[in-house]
Amino acid sequence: MPFEEQTIVDIRRKMIEAVQSGVPIAHVARDFGVSRPTVYEWLSRWDPEDEISLADRSHARQTQTEKTPPKIEKLLIAERKRWGFGSKKILQRLGEKYPELEWPHRSTVDAIFDRAGLVEKRRRSRGSEKVTPFQRPYLAHEPGELWTADYKGQFRLGRGPYCYPLTVADQVSRFVIVVHGLPDTSLEPTWRRIDRALREYGLPNAFHTDNGTPFGHGNSRLSTMSVRLMKLDIEPVFSRPGKPQDNGTHERMHRTLKDFATIPPAGSFAGQQKKFDAFRRMFNHERPHEALGQKRPAAVFNGGLRPYPRRATVEYAPSLEVRRVSSTGSIKWEGEPIFIAQALAGEWIAIKPLDYDTHEIYFARFLIGRLIAGKFV
Repeated sequence: MPFEEQTIVDIRRKMIEAVQSGVPIAHVARDFGVSRPTVYEWLSRWDPEDEISLADRSHARQTQTEKTPPKIEKLLIAERKRWGFGSKKILQRLGEKYPELEWPHRSTVDAIFDRAGLVEKRRRSRGSEKVTPFQRPYLAHEPGELWTADYKGQFRLGRGPYCYPLTVADQVSRFVIVVHGLPDTSLEPTWRRIDRALREYGLPNAFHTDNGTPFGHGNSRLSTMSVRLMKLDIEPVFSRPGKPQDNGTHERMHRTLKDFATIPPAGSFAGQQKKFDAFRRMFNHERPHEALGQKRPAAVFNGGLRPYPRRATVEYAPSLEVRRVSSTGSIKWEGEPIFIAQALAGEWIAIKPLDYDTHEIYFARFLIGRLIAGKFV
């Protein structure tokens, strides 16, 4: 089999396809041997309708259009005004009509049209913007509306194993709902503690975490924990990467937790959990909080806003087109597999048309992305 030579444009196109399929930009940069800013640069320049959007741009002074003879410019502009065609079609027509003339490159023609005011400055359609689910602030107004969660930095129990403290709190009342030491940050033990708290106290409207394990997205658009929260009609909210201040009240609680319950640490998980339980009692029932007008958090927190449902179900309006996500995280669309998210395997999603080639993708009531010309963004 002959060796298939790849151009630099082919490689850049594969980088973009990898990002669109859900591979993190850091991994794409590593696999292709480039920096992350380079990947972002080609993502910003990529235009599926422009064949040369991924080609190298000249760093020479942009004076080439000045060398185009006035006669050629007049013919190009007249053809544009008459037909309104793009530069590629106009060059084809004029090349056939005047084969003896030397015609400029397409990019030069585009520049001529632009200078002549013949290029419509189109605003980017909202439907073409990439959806980054839930990476936005959620402003809570009442206790029980927004819960926050994180793992406080691990520490060693005496000379024994490491302890990873899972913490969950109510953002408005500052009530600490969970402080539990775990041997790692894996999904299922974390979810069992969170699910137990949701059943005990009721459901918030939103749940704010960072992007780390097991809360964040990993190699997919959505994490398994995000999907489980959405099935309970809870909106996942994520801090921006590298911005712990987005969950600032939780971070401040961690400082108090560290001073009270981890210095010095206990010698076992059981002993450390007693210290964590004592911290919860102190923080919730004894410590006045300035942001609460010197009230204790327990005097303000009354639990979540809704009871835990007997059965978590996802339903869609009859007007929406529904697809079941395969075991590989994909759906079939116009006969082609489209990767959505591995975390949604086995779940039903809904597709809402915006125009002839743009559709919104929902899981439960949450917008998780868009299908644009057969690509999930």
